[in-house]
Amino acid sequence: MRIISGKAKGRVLTAPKAKALRPTTDRLKESLFNILPVEGRRFLDLFAGAGGVGLEAASRGASRVLFVESNRACARAIRTNIERCGFLNMPARGDGAPEIEVIECPSERALRLLGHRGESFDIIFADPPYGEDAAGEALRLIRSLGLLAQGGLVVVQHSVRDEIPVRREGYRLEERRRYGDTMLSFLAVPWRSEGKETRAGDQARPDG
Repeated sequence: MRIISGKAKGRVLTAPKAKALRPTTDRLKESLFNILPVEGRRFLDLFAGAGGVGLEAASRGASRVLFVESNRACARAIRTNIERCGFLNMPARGDGAPEIEVIECPSERALRLLGHRGESFDIIFADPPYGEDAAGEALRLIRSLGLLAQGGLVVVQHSVRDEIPVRREGYRLEERRRYGDTMLSFLAVPWRSEGKETRAGDQARPDG
């Protein structure tokens, strides 16, 4: 697992040896960031694992990256990888360094905390455990707590065998891309402006 492009290109990342850990492959990461612009965006890496996706976003110029991970060993790996990528020693904010934060707790509690803080994100990447309804609960909280900025996107990584409750949770499916047994679903929330529904995802829409 490594950083593919940007300020920390080539840095090798560490990951704990855990059965439940399923790192996003370099091929999938490269495809994701080739179609999704992140420069200057606020990026939430939910169910972050060892933090490979969020760190790739930071390397590619995201202005703020927040990691949420409940597993202690994985959260420790994220902090190690942040240091390994050199982000803690980069210039102060305003000089191009990303603002980075790690929240070590279950996703539901973290999302409620972020809602209480009034945070919002342009891109939310979620890689919940396969075969569970963690994605549905996360999508419900993201929408109800207003965590997705207007024009933002939620990207869910999931098994091709798992159904993501898009319409049930009030989202619109913008695009789906399949990589073997893995699917990326790009979701947006319809917004209303001056009596008209506007397309969400305009700011962070997949390219191509």
